[in-house]
Amino acid sequence: MSEPNAAPPSYPGLEVEVETTGPCVATVRFRVQKEEVRRMRAQGLRNLGKRARYKGFRPGKAPLQLLEHDFGARVDAELIELLVNRAYDTAVRRDGLRPAATPRVDRGDLAFDPEADFRHSFEVLLRPTIELGAYKGLEIEGTATEVAEAELEGAIEDFRRRESRAEPAGEEGLSEDGFASCRIEFLLPEEEAPVLDKAGIRLNPKTPLNGVDPALFAERLAAARAGEVRELEITYPADFPHEAARGRKGTVRLTLNEVLRIVPPTAEEFLRLVGAENEAEMREKLRARMAEAKEEHERQRIEMALIDRLVEQNPMEIADSLVDAQVDAKMAELRESLGNLKVAEAELEERLATERERAWEQTARAIRAVYIMEEVARLEGLAVTGEDVRSEMQAIAERNGTTLDEVRKYYREQGLLQQLGLELLERKVRSFLRESADIRFPGPDPRLSTEPKA
Repeated sequence: MSEPNAAPPSYPGLEVEVETTGPCVATVRFRVQKEEVRRMRAQGLRNLGKRARYKGFRPGKAPLQLLEHDFGARVDAELIELLVNRAYDTAVRRDGLRPAATPRVDRGDLAFDPEADFRHSFEVLLRPTIELGAYKGLEIEGTATEVAEAELEGAIEDFRRRESRAEPAGEEGLSEDGFASCRIEFLLPEEEAPVLDKAGIRLNPKTPLNGVDPALFAERLAAARAGEVRELEITYPADFPHEAARGRKGTVRLTLNEVLRIVPPTAEEFLRLVGAENEAEMREKLRARMAEAKEEHERQRIEMALIDRLVEQNPMEIADSLVDAQVDAKMAELRESLGNLKVAEAELEERLATERERAWEQTARAIRAVYIMEEVARLEGLAVTGEDVRSEMQAIAERNGTTLDEVRKYYREQGLLQQLGLELLERKVRSFLRESADIRFPGPDPRLSTEPKA
């Protein structure tokens, strides 16, 4: 396929008409004279015949009837694809079309009639025409990224919790912060066997079962040891899996198979995990990491807000079918995922309908954002260089513990090079918009130092 605005092609026997048939949609109709079709088919058969071997005929001298029998369908398929591509190239170059996607042409019913011209038509989805308004120096409110002392204390506590380890609680039993692996049997008064029996469920005293009094749950589980059994009253909730139990009172029996306590790292272990020599250095390192994360989050927030504003300020029509194609792919993945979860058919269809509506709006907005960013890149001369791609692949290789050559090979074999280029271009545009924006802060600008100059 060719780029728009290139020199118009000239193909013998080909006539092409282009008509705008909808918002961002053009219909391409073309005709190829029968004499040219016959000539091209015969040439295609002869080309294949040069490599064919037939008893009694020298290479390349087999009659067309034999070649037609063995290669006719193949030649027709290749010729149809060639003629469609020629019509597409002519329309794009001659009429200056700006395709949004390569057209998909159904060739299943196409065939050649040796006594008639070959005619066909297909749709081309077009990129919208954008007259971009102001995009530099957009005013936006910034958010301070300093790390407050309370935030730092909370982060230290979260870090300690994440790095804690679980070990058997022993005789001290289940603590408020510990957890137990249990078998849970749900019982009704008139039934001897459980209406529901679950094994390997982790419980914590602070997270009661639905339908059990929270205070009673915490009290009965306090200091419970492995091997013990606890029974509690339960009022079965309205969504309980066993329909006959819903809304009724019963008993839940907990068999504690394993009881674990949570052991936080010692002060020395914690310093080693952070990579600090003492508490002051530890706090400074964590503060720096938090500030960096907050700054990155703020950069992304500003960039997204600027893109959203440009999308709102620059309405554009896009072809519904372009959005539909992407949404259809997402819904197919969701259908498969829900099917694997054994979701009932009625619920599945309801979920798909709800998700489709949301996905359609999100996809349409994302497509508009891409067009706007590409227009900004064009106006500002932003482009992705070979060095940009190499640097990004090197970073990917380092994150994944592999080599640059392996990353290159993967992206090439998976056909992801174009996608990577688009992602890098988007990153450049987003950065440009942020750096050129007029970021305002309520009160003093935290980016400006308040220290007196020497």
